[in-house]
Amino acid sequence: MTTNERIIPVRVAEDGSAHYTSVTSPPDDSTAVCYMIPNRVIPVIFVPGVMGTNLMNRSKKPVWLADGIWSALKEWGSRGPEKRRVKLDPANTLVYSGGALPAGTQLSDTELRRRGWGEVANMSYGTFLPWLENALNDADTCKNGWRAALMKDLRDPVPGIAPLSYEEVALSYKYHLPVHAVGYNWLESNRISASRLSSKIDEFMQYYRTRRKQCDYVILVTHSMGGLVSRWYSEKMGGSTNILGILHAVMPTTGSATAYTRVKSGTEMPVGIALGANAAEMTAVFAQSPGPLQLLPSTEYGVGWLRIREGSHSVDLPVADPYREVYLSRGHWWSLCDDKLINPIDTNKQTVDQDWASYEQIIKQWVIPFHQGLAGKYHSNSYAFYGDDDAHKTWGEVVWERKIGTVLKWADAYAKVDDLTGGQVMRDTGTGDQDLLQRSGGDPLATHYTLRPAAQRGDGTVPVVSGAAPSGKIKLCVGHKDVDHEGAYKKKPQMLFALWAITRIVSRAKETKMAYVE
Repeated sequence: MTTNERIIPVRVAEDGSAHYTSVTSPPDDSTAVCYMIPNRVIPVIFVPGVMGTNLMNRSKKPVWLADGIWSALKEWGSRGPEKRRVKLDPANTLVYSGGALPAGTQLSDTELRRRGWGEVANMSYGTFLPWLENALNDADTCKNGWRAALMKDLRDPVPGIAPLSYEEVALSYKYHLPVHAVGYNWLESNRISASRLSSKIDEFMQYYRTRRKQCDYVILVTHSMGGLVSRWYSEKMGGSTNILGILHAVMPTTGSATAYTRVKSGTEMPVGIALGANAAEMTAVFAQSPGPLQLLPSTEYGVGWLRIREGSHSVDLPVADPYREVYLSRGHWWSLCDDKLINPIDTNKQTVDQDWASYEQIIKQWVIPFHQGLAGKYHSNSYAFYGDDDAHKTWGEVVWERKIGTVLKWADAYAKVDDLTGGQVMRDTGTGDQDLLQRSGGDPLATHYTLRPAAQRGDGTVPVVSGAAPSGKIKLCVGHKDVDHEGAYKKKPQMLFALWAITRIVSRAKETKMAYVE
């Protein structure tokens, strides 16, 4: 632009009408530059993680509203296992679209709701969505926008990754990239959630087509479990033909041992007040919910991640099959689900066998086939980042350790347990401590076991072993420092990496029917 050019901002609404800014000045030889929204649209669709979608009951009253941490704590801080089981029942919950809308864009509330922003957790994504919308639709400041900055320096997102090229950035401005969001009932199976994603993608694409826009593809941006939903849609439902590319963040690719620890001991504070602070509160929801259960380590995750340790001796599970050996193991003190905690409404424990049978059916019908069907499958144009930091310790493996006096342990002079996997529970705090009656040389022995703190690198929820699992199978999978799982998109390095990956994905449009023919 020469020094005597003037920009006259033009805003074009979704219906195609233009809104001009009036400029009055003396006649001169300046040039008016009008930025028009491209006629070729590639919707960027955000798919949230578990608990990242607002839910309502069938009377349309919100039951899970993640507008802010304090509202969640107020609603769930005093809820016991009984209320949680009733209110968070996958059969009686639906996506709620009336959540708080993030500020910071020029879009109307009506448009934001059409795009699905009210479906997802404002407390988790209320900063990222407006930033991404503005960064992808900044034609009026394109010369000094975020994409232009990523042509020069990429040290913030990931050291060593090549900056964007001028050609990649220039091409991205030839497409309209409106940001949408698709929530899902995270209590249901991710297969069902993938069906909802499919219908919403069809809805969004049809919306633009009816307005005479070319819209043949979408880009998916996922968080955590949303990556599993998106992969099922892409690779198992034929959705890949509608997808130009996918960016995954902190995806529990092969599951996470954290899911086991939360069922056995509750979720860490302060979030645990809302999600469930102990085994009773967590089991009441998890045992009836296919979605959360699909976050458990799959066969792909590996073996031996559950350890029962006594001094230098340990028993490592699973040996081969996590479903049969851990999740469907009934009555052992280390089993995933205490059958008596599955249904807190049954106070007299008259339906324990029936409740266990229902839980077992979920594992066999929804969890095992889902893990098997998704194993090793990714969209061909996928990017991903995961947390890789000692500062965010994560359960890559889970250790139940017998408490033994330091001197006795050092001298190896304590009574050895005959069978570490056996024993009768005398007391279970539900927060990671259990007193057992075991055997030593055939004689009764009182023991105490503690769930050891997380010790592996990760993001606090997904360990590196799972987050990095797509490495070598997709375009790029990189580890980031200082990534908190829930807040994976809240810090600038990860926000910039998302923008970088999306711009890279858009460049593939030149190989499709949405390409511009010179």
